[in-house]
Amino acid sequence: MITDPILLVDDEPDLRLNLVEALTQDGYRVVGAEDVAHALALMAERPFPVVLTDLNMPGGPTGFDLIQAIKASHPLTLCVVITGFASMETAIQAVKFGAFDFLQKPFRLAEIEAVLDRALEHATLLDQFRLYREDLEDRVLARVRELQEFHEEVLKLNDLLVASQRERSEEPVLAAFLAHLRTRFDPAVGLALLPAAADAWAPCCGFGAWTGVEAMAPLPPPSALAEPREWAWREGRPEGSPEGHLIPLRSGGRVLGAICLGFEERNGFHPEDSAFVLWRRQLEAALYGLRRPRDPAGTGRGARRLGAGKRASATPAPAKAGKAARSAKGSPVL
Repeated sequence: MITDPILLVDDEPDLRLNLVEALTQDGYRVVGAEDVAHALALMAERPFPVVLTDLNMPGGPTGFDLIQAIKASHPLTLCVVITGFASMETAIQAVKFGAFDFLQKPFRLAEIEAVLDRALEHATLLDQFRLYREDLEDRVLARVRELQEFHEEVLKLNDLLVASQRERSEEPVLAAFLAHLRTRFDPAVGLALLPAAADAWAPCCGFGAWTGVEAMAPLPPPSALAEPREWAWREGRPEGSPEGHLIPLRSGGRVLGAICLGFEERNGFHPEDSAFVLWRRQLEAALYGLRRPRDPAGTGRGARRLGAGKRASATPAPAKAGKAARSAKGSPVL
C-alpha cells in the first residue's frame, strides 16, 4: 500500500490551492508545487508515486520538460497531464514523453479522482514488482554466495582427503579434520574416538576443555552407535556443554570411529546440515582409506586363473594312446 502523497504542479495559485484542498477532503494526500523547479526540488527530498502536472506553464519549463526529468531520475513515478489546450496531437505527444494519462480543463473532481485512482493502483503494482524483483535479486545473490562457499568447502575437504592418503595412522588425519571443523562450526569442545577392544571407545585427539571419555555421559558401544545422537559431558563439570552431539563415523556396516562435539550455547547446529554431512563423508573416506587392505591381490588372482586355464587345456596323450592299443589288440581280424 502506497502512503506517499501525490504531487500537484500548476502555476495558477487559485487552481492549485483549490484542487489540493478538494482532494485532501476526499482522503488524498497532496503536496502542491508552483513550477517545475519547485517540483523537482520536492522530489529530490522524498518519493511521489504520482505527479499531476499542468502541461502549459508560461515563463519557464513546461510539463513536457517535467515529464522528461521525472522519467530520467524517477522512472517508477507516474505522470498525469492536465491542460486547457487539449488536442489529439498534444495527448499523443504527452504519452510519447511518458505520461500515464491525460485530462482536459475544465474537469469535474470525480473525473480527476478516477484518473488518480487508476494511477495510484498502477503505482502500487509497480512498487510491488520492484519489491519482488529486489527480493529475488537478494535471494539469487545469497544462493550464489552459498554455492561459492560450498565450492570452497569441497576444495578444502578434498585437500584434506588427499593429504590423508600420505598418513599411516588415524590421529593426524582426525586432528586435521577436527581443526577444519572447529573453524567451520565453532564448537567449544571436540573429541575424536576410535573403536577399541571389547567393543569400547578409545580417545584419539580433540580440542577444548575435555578430559577424555570418563568426563562424558556413558557412551554406547561402537556396535550400537549407528545414528547421530544428542550427547553431552557430565552435568556439573566445568567442561560441560549445554548442547552436545555424538556422531558415528561408518563405512557400510563397519565402525570407523566417532566424533563428540559440545557447544557453549544452542546455535542451530544439526548433524544433517549439508556442510557437516560433506565433512563427515570426507572424513569417513579418509579413515576407510587408511584401513583398507593395501595388497594388490588382483594380480595373484589373475595368475591363478591363467594357470588354471593352461591345466584345463593340457591333453593326456599317453592315456589315449594306450587305450587305442588295447582296443586294437582285442578287435577281430576280418
